[in-house]
Amino acid sequence: MTEDEKVIAEMTEGRIVEGLRWAVASAHTRAWADFDPETGHNQTVLGIAAHTLLVDRQDRVFRLERYIATDDGRDQDVLLAGLLPAERDSLPAVAGVERADLNNSPAWRYGAYRWFLSSFEYGKVHDIAWGRKSPTKRKIAAQTGTDSPDQFVLPGTYDEPVGHALDTITLRELLEANVRDVNIVLAHSIDPYSGATELFVGKPRLNVGGGRPWVWLRSLLPNDGGSGSGAKPEAPAPTGPARGADVPDAPVRLRPRVAGKDAAVESSGR
Repeated sequence: MTEDEKVIAEMTEGRIVEGLRWAVASAHTRAWADFDPETGHNQTVLGIAAHTLLVDRQDRVFRLERYIATDDGRDQDVLLAGLLPAERDSLPAVAGVERADLNNSPAWRYGAYRWFLSSFEYGKVHDIAWGRKSPTKRKIAAQTGTDSPDQFVLPGTYDEPVGHALDTITLRELLEANVRDVNIVLAHSIDPYSGATELFVGKPRLNVGGGRPWVWLRSLLPNDGGSGSGAKPEAPAPTGPARGADVPDAPVRLRPRVAGKDAAVESSGR
């Protein structure tokens, strides 16, 4: 069994995949419902909203942070606040996950697996340049990959944007990072024109000089076959609450094209 098959099998058995699917569906649906180019929103606004909500929705589904269960049962009011009826009814309860943030970058751990969030421009999951991501993401991508277990990326070899200082990684940091966790990335994207969603889990590879960005990559959407192709899911565009109205659904409206080149947003800048 390959590493990606093992990760998917264990996360599926532990209901982690189920929880992540609920989280991204809830977060992206709400972010796209609130997205309004006519009022001045752009792809950056949509990306930040989707990313922030996905952090919140994961904490809800895994009962973490302010959603931890309490003996008096009052946590249920907090847990369900702000969710649509359909979201409340479908919200699973998944145990065994803990927060495992690194350098203020949100992360979650299940068993040996720790995953971080990264957004990307819709349809371009294979075009991610990790050298231009946050320092934390660069360090994760610079760890030893299973395709070259005896090779390290040494300090000073990042593909940095012009004008940015190089971020130093020591061999000790790389070794310590691999002691406990298999660090992976939960990569998500939302199409600003249709609301369609992409969701992948993969092991990043520091693609210096424009190489491939993943050691392996798998889609978590049931209708994408797990291929990691970056293809648009065959699913209807999500709908959500109308502004200022407490109703379960809102009419789908056509979105004008949005100015902005890249929808990828890092939540912490680290």
